[in-house]
Amino acid sequence: MILLLKLAWRSLWRNRRRTLISAASIGLALTISVFFIALADGMYSMMIDQAVRMQAGHLTLEHAEYRDAPSVDLVVDGVRALRERLAELPGVEATKPLVVAQGVAKSGRDSIGVAILGVEPASERRSSPLVAKLTAGAYLEDLEERAVVVGEDLAERLGVGVGKKLVLTSNDVSGQLVEELVRVKGLFATRVEEIDGYLVQVPIGFARRLTGMGPDQATQLGLVLSPPGLEDEVAAEVRGWLSGSRAAVRSWQEVLPDLAAYIRADGGTNYVINGLILFLVMFTIFNTVMMSAMERQREFAVLLALGTPTGRIQSQLLAESAMLALLGCALGLGLGGGLAYWSQVEGIDIRRFFDEGVTVSGVMVDFELRARLTWGLLAGLGAAVLAATLLVTLLPMGRVKRIPVADVLR
Repeated sequence: MILLLKLAWRSLWRNRRRTLISAASIGLALTISVFFIALADGMYSMMIDQAVRMQAGHLTLEHAEYRDAPSVDLVVDGVRALRERLAELPGVEATKPLVVAQGVAKSGRDSIGVAILGVEPASERRSSPLVAKLTAGAYLEDLEERAVVVGEDLAERLGVGVGKKLVLTSNDVSGQLVEELVRVKGLFATRVEEIDGYLVQVPIGFARRLTGMGPDQATQLGLVLSPPGLEDEVAAEVRGWLSGSRAAVRSWQEVLPDLAAYIRADGGTNYVINGLILFLVMFTIFNTVMMSAMERQREFAVLLALGTPTGRIQSQLLAESAMLALLGCALGLGLGGGLAYWSQVEGIDIRRFFDEGVTVSGVMVDFELRARLTWGLLAGLGAAVLAATLLVTLLPMGRVKRIPVADVLR
C-alpha cells in the first residue's frame, strides 16, 4: 500500500501544470460553495431569530382552533402555571404571553385598521429586536396604562407623534365593540411595511382589559429557545402536558409560513446552483484522470505484460484521483472556511448597497450579514467532492482492462 501511494503521488506530478489547474478548479468551486452556503445559512438564522423574538417565539402555544380562524375569544388558559412549568425545561430562554387583536386606530386626521399586540414590556426588552428599533420616545413599562408604541409609517398617516393621543377600537371576547383612549409613548422603524404601518404594541394588562380577557389568559404563549435546535424535543415534551386540553403547540414554521417557504425555496436554489458548479468541475477532474490514463497506456501495457495485476494499476489511478481531490478539498475548504469564519466574526456590511434596508417575507434583514460556518457543512461538501471525484475515475479505470497489450508494445 505504501509503495502504491508513492507511485500515485509521483505519477500525479508528472504533469504539474495539469495537476495544479485541476486542484485549483476544485479549490475555487469549494471556496465559492462553502462561503455562499455558510453566508446564506447565517442570513436564514438571523431572519428566524429576529422574527421569532419579535413575535411568539420558536414554539407557540395557542388554542387548537386559532390557526384556522383567528379570534380574540380563542385563548390559552392557565398561563401562569404553564410559564412556571415551561421555564424548567432545558433550552427555554424565555416565555412570553401575547394578546393579539385586530382593531382600528383613530386620530383627528384618519382611521386605520391595525394589529394590536399586548406584550410584557420586561420580556420584550430582553428578547425582542423591536425595542432596539425605537426612533423617538421610550418603550413601554410593565405597569403602564393607556400607553402605546407605534411604527413611524402609521404615526405619519395618522398625523401623531410622541405624546399625542389615539383612540383604539376593537372587539372583546364577547363580541362587543370597545374603545380606549391611549397616548403614544414611542415610535419605531423596522423598515418592514407590515410592521411599521399597522402594528400597535400595548402593555399586556391593558390589552387584556381592552379585549375582556382574564388575568391568567393570553392569545399565545411563546417559547424562545437557546439553542434553537431543540424545537422538536421541547415540542414533544409540551404536547404530552397538553394532551386532552384545547391548547396546541405550533412551530415557528407554522406561525410564519411565508418565511419558512422562502427559506426552503431559497436554500434549495442555493444548493442547486452550488451543486451545478461542483458538477462542472467534475468534468475537469474527469479530463485530468482520463488524459493521464491515455498518455500512460504504453506504461500500463508494459506493467501488464510483466504480470502486474489489473487491479493494482486501477488502484493506483484511484489513489491519484483521491490525492487530487484531497489537494483541491484542502485548498477549497481552507479558503472558503476562512472567508466564512471571517464574515461570521466581522460581518459584511451591506448598507452601501441597500440604503433603505432589505425585507424578506415581512422580516427585516440586518445590514450586517454574518455567515454560519459549521463542521457539518465542511465535512459534507468535502465528502461530496471526494466521492464525486472517485466516481468519475471509474471510467478511466475500466479502460485499463481493455488495453491491447500486444498491439501497444508492438
